[in-house]
Amino acid sequence: MSDIEKLKKLKKLDAGAPDIVKTYHKSSYAAISPLRPELSQAGKTVLITGASAGIGSAIARAYAEASASKVILTGRRKDVVQNSASKPSDEFKNTKFDARVCDVGNVAESAALWSSLCADGVFVDVLVLSAAKFGGQESILDAGVANIWSEYETNVRSPLQFTEQLYKQEGHKDRQKHLVYVSTAAIHSKPIAASLPSYSLSKTSGHLVLQKIAGEVDQKKLQIVSFHPGAILSETSRNAGLDETTLPWDDDNLPGHFAVWAASSEAAFLHGRFAWAAWDVNEMQSGEVKKRIETDADFLTIDLVGGL
Repeated sequence: MSDIEKLKKLKKLDAGAPDIVKTYHKSSYAAISPLRPELSQAGKTVLITGASAGIGSAIARAYAEASASKVILTGRRKDVVQNSASKPSDEFKNTKFDARVCDVGNVAESAALWSSLCADGVFVDVLVLSAAKFGGQESILDAGVANIWSEYETNVRSPLQFTEQLYKQEGHKDRQKHLVYVSTAAIHSKPIAASLPSYSLSKTSGHLVLQKIAGEVDQKKLQIVSFHPGAILSETSRNAGLDETTLPWDDDNLPGHFAVWAASSEAAFLHGRFAWAAWDVNEMQSGEVKKRIETDADFLTIDLVGGL
């Protein structure tokens, strides 16, 4: 099977959403529109990792639509991240776009980024963790320790480091902060996990880190919501030879707008939980999903299957 055929297969698996809600979306809709006054990010500074292209770039644009005062985009490639920051600048005059080069998988670069923000007097209200490193389709033992650990640096250590820095910003420990984590269906879909062994391992580990933190932290100080973005025609997909005609892709505004909604009080009931961007938020807020969250501490979390 060619690499393109493998990726097609994965994206088809990705389209098989779990039976949590009755209404699924492939594009944005009124309830998660960043133009809603209830979702306004006015006066807030948003930091987005992995914002050079794809989902991260769509999220940056969505926060600008929601009137964020500043959107900080990070990426490894200077020209690409600067281009991503300059594109929407003319359209969104009231939002300042700040491009910062940072390999989030590098401890020193990540620390330097937060030090520079502090030195510049920047307080981050919302952190969106969108950066991720993808491994191959080799088994874990065939991939080797060095390659596996490289993914852990980006997919596990980086979320932990950035979350700690967000939470411990000097002089603002009691100020409400929001963290939105772009997770993946690979944390629960066995077929996808089997096709991407090292990626699913590291993303599951990173997801669990944030889930554990959410269980320990005061939600009024730090709200954490994790979500699967959907099947998006990303740069990675295009580089693999896929295009608009290959699959029925989700519109990138769906995860973009969902990421704004996730940083609102309306999403508070999902603190420490996992959702799909495709799941209808009105249904989640008023239906069986919310009732089960209120009565089942393990629902929509990573946990042991079975009982002791």
